[in-house]
Amino acid sequence: MKIRCARCGNCCHEPLIELTHHDLHRLAQYSRMPVGKLIKLYADTETECNGTDEDWIKLSYGRRKIGLRKKRNGRCIFLSDDMRCGVYEARPMSCRIFPVDILLDEDNRVIGFELSDIVRKKFVNCNHSYGKAIPFKNFRRTARQARDESETYREKVRRWNETSPDGRNKSDFLAFLGFETVV
Repeated sequence: MKIRCARCGNCCHEPLIELTHHDLHRLAQYSRMPVGKLIKLYADTETECNGTDEDWIKLSYGRRKIGLRKKRNGRCIFLSDDMRCGVYEARPMSCRIFPVDILLDEDNRVIGFELSDIVRKKFVNCNHSYGKAIPFKNFRRTARQARDESETYREKVRRWNETSPDGRNKSDFLAFLGFETVV
């Protein structure tokens, strides 16, 4: 992998940064912000993400995706004026692997990588360049961690969707994930 971030901040403006409970634990601990202030629950109409039903949380007011909250100007809440990530060490897995998509085989093993669809289709104007190589084994380790964290999160969402009665809300879902304080 020879992709070097241009630090343009474009990827911190446009796409929905989907989160798992693992991401939330890291972000809450690092930023010391309550989980409820870190996230927004996005409706279908607010995102380009299609996904399968296992990606969507069923709540009393419709299905939602959990994503990182943004400022009014659309920027990530952690993006500084000098285009630096304020939580770099604890950033979500989707930020760690961007602008790359992980290719999996039918057994869910990492078999390769390619430039992300949202970059190739110009949904996000990523100004990356090709520079110093990141050792493949390091990127593969991150890719496996991202896959594993996504799998355990999807399993939790599946259990939530199968067992949650009508009338459940954001606070209920966050409590289900193990977060006590949500405000």
